[in-house]
Amino acid sequence: MDEQLPFPDEPAGDASRADASGGGPVVSPAEPTLSRGFFLPADLPTLGELMVDGVLVRDSPDGPPRAVSVGYGLPEDAEEHVRQLREVEALARFAEIRRVALIADLVEAAPAVDGEQRVPCGGDGTPSVPEFLAMEVGGALGIGAPRAWSLMIDALDLKWRHPRLWNRMVEGDMVPWRALMVARMCHDLGFEAALGVDQEIGERLPDLAWARAKRLVEGQIAAADPQAALERERSRQNRRLVGVAARDGVTGAMDVFGVLDTADARALDATLGRLAGDLARAGDDSDLDHRRARALGLLARGEIPVPGAGPVGCRPTARIYLHVWADSTVARVEGHGPLPVEELPGFLDGCNARVTRVIDTRASVPVDAYEVPEAMREQLVVAQPYEVAPFGSVSARSADMDHTVPYGRGGPTAPDNLGPLGRRAHRARTHGGYRLSQPEPGRWMWRTPLGQTFEVTNRGTRHVPD
Repeated sequence: MDEQLPFPDEPAGDASRADASGGGPVVSPAEPTLSRGFFLPADLPTLGELMVDGVLVRDSPDGPPRAVSVGYGLPEDAEEHVRQLREVEALARFAEIRRVALIADLVEAAPAVDGEQRVPCGGDGTPSVPEFLAMEVGGALGIGAPRAWSLMIDALDLKWRHPRLWNRMVEGDMVPWRALMVARMCHDLGFEAALGVDQEIGERLPDLAWARAKRLVEGQIAAADPQAALERERSRQNRRLVGVAARDGVTGAMDVFGVLDTADARALDATLGRLAGDLARAGDDSDLDHRRARALGLLARGEIPVPGAGPVGCRPTARIYLHVWADSTVARVEGHGPLPVEELPGFLDGCNARVTRVIDTRASVPVDAYEVPEAMREQLVVAQPYEVAPFGSVSARSADMDHTVPYGRGGPTAPDNLGPLGRRAHRARTHGGYRLSQPEPGRWMWRTPLGQTFEVTNRGTRHVPD
């Protein structure tokens, strides 16, 4: 019989955990292992067994990896590759969903052992948990107790405070890590406020790329508790710093970093752009980033790069896009994020502000030219703030305006026939065999070369089954 390692802290007399003599635990190989009163199957495969059984094997530790073992051969064509990739993603998502659900169920149901107390874990409205359970969860997952405690918090918050997101995750519509991240972002909200955020975003979030989803959640958090959002914004505004740091292994250059007032930061950005242009006109043929860096150095030394170029301290012009509704307590500032309406005067402090007219996204006046007029482009950006590629997160302001029906084939230059596309998606459509149609204004249908179909609207992307 193999020698048993002693566990001196095991309570004598608990037959399920130690023998009667108080020695090491006695567990028959045929019996399931007992863990805090919860039985685990004795025949769980090891990672090594899984690797040999059909996932990935190698001839030797130093040899090249084979694709997969017998029975899991690679598909013969690319479309089957994509089908299997979606299948594997579904399996991986199921495993992660199961992992989150098991953690939530365990922390809810696990009894306290001996003198163990139940302590708060998740946010407002979640149940207390046994104080040492994180060690049990961490041991099962192969992670430390602090990390396990963090997972327990997220799982409880998601299940109890965001039931819509939880259900969308369990149904397979929501990637688990995103749902958990939302729960973490909302952790400091009260119970009712967290439920309110869930009501607003629970149905919209699964179809959005994470960059868009995160901005939506930030806005809803601000709207759910405007006073807390105002305090957070003021706290951020009170933090200012500028510093320099050496770069590892680099001489002759250093990193510069800082946190400035928004107006000051925009003024600095515009001034560096103007001075970089002056340097180019004076004969500096380096790239824009290099010229901007040089301009900052000239500013630091009080020098003007071009004689007669004008005072460095002149106030540059910057365009700020602000979206606010009449009854809203939170505004959205492009490039900044949600901002309490009360903070707008301070946000614009020091700027020569000029308000432009409201853009009517319903107007549609075609033009007889390939180029998209600036007014039409603004209309499109407001209506569709991100590219219309599947799960796209490229800002429409930095994207090309693509003709759904090509201009050369009679497609009009009109909002109903245009959509923002980043360069990669634009090239994929032009040269890569990706097909795009717009059955109705604001709804784009994509067909990939390998047979996948996606529907894209300003609410996100939806995979259309075959």
